[in-house]
Amino acid sequence: MEQISRPDVYAVSTDQSTQGGFMSRKRTVCIALLAGAALLAACTQMAGEGRSGGLQRMYVLDCGENQTNDLSRWSPGFNAGKYFEFSDQCYLIRHAKGLMLWDSGLADSIVATPGGVVRGGGAIRSIVRKTLVSQLAEIGVKPEEVTHIAFSHTHGDHVGNANYFTRATLYIQEAEYDAAFGANPSKFGFDPSLYDKLRANPVVKLNGDYDVFGDASVMILSTPGHTPGHQSLLVRLPKRGPVVLSGDMTHFQENWVNRRVPANNFNKDQSLQSMEKIAVLLDASKAQLWINHDKAQSMTVPRSPQYVE
Repeated sequence: MEQISRPDVYAVSTDQSTQGGFMSRKRTVCIALLAGAALLAACTQMAGEGRSGGLQRMYVLDCGENQTNDLSRWSPGFNAGKYFEFSDQCYLIRHAKGLMLWDSGLADSIVATPGGVVRGGGAIRSIVRKTLVSQLAEIGVKPEEVTHIAFSHTHGDHVGNANYFTRATLYIQEAEYDAAFGANPSKFGFDPSLYDKLRANPVVKLNGDYDVFGDASVMILSTPGHTPGHQSLLVRLPKRGPVVLSGDMTHFQENWVNRRVPANNFNKDQSLQSMEKIAVLLDASKAQLWINHDKAQSMTVPRSPQYVE
């Protein structure tokens, strides 16, 4: 994608992502004509199977932990009174065309409170043991060097450190942008103080799926339901192969298997449709699903300063 100067803002639909050569245009047209998740899977597989483009590696950063004494809020009718620990990752993607950060986790300021802070009306205790900025420094990256940034959605455990990244181009679904930067963000559970500095960033507003670097290596996938413009990320790693970063499309393996939708999701029907879309894509592309908040699974993935490739 061509660099744009701040604070330019423009919107794209899936048929407007036209960077790259003939194959990039062919892939973009294919995506634009999608009638459903099955075609999405076929197109992304055709365009990028066996290739990772300019993608070099991905770092998985520990961006905090959320604890609850009642898991049933996330699985209505099940797990009442069950204690659970939600992991929270951020992902730094190194590509030949720049550095992309996916999610920014819980706010670094929480590290000053070793016992964590209580959020969500007492439903959650959030803990940060190591700041995002210090983890980036360990791998030689300064916040101002991040060129591309996207969030799965705008809840506080995903945009907690967003204000560090004011030089990056922001990729966000238009529905999410309107909710986050509109007149009543609290209606959606958003806290503008965590991301308000991004108003001056160059912004690419999306209306669907999007090929970030034009080589099928990093694909933003529209998965609304948890929030109005929730999105997930397909990353085609050169050695490990394709993985889908879930965001909060689903919160843990049990919910994924049973297609359970948290009580506070924005739209239940959209949530179920998004899960089905990802399920079809996983089957067609043989991708792994990395569930952001599933601690048991997250502990199996190498953490920064190690990386996956």
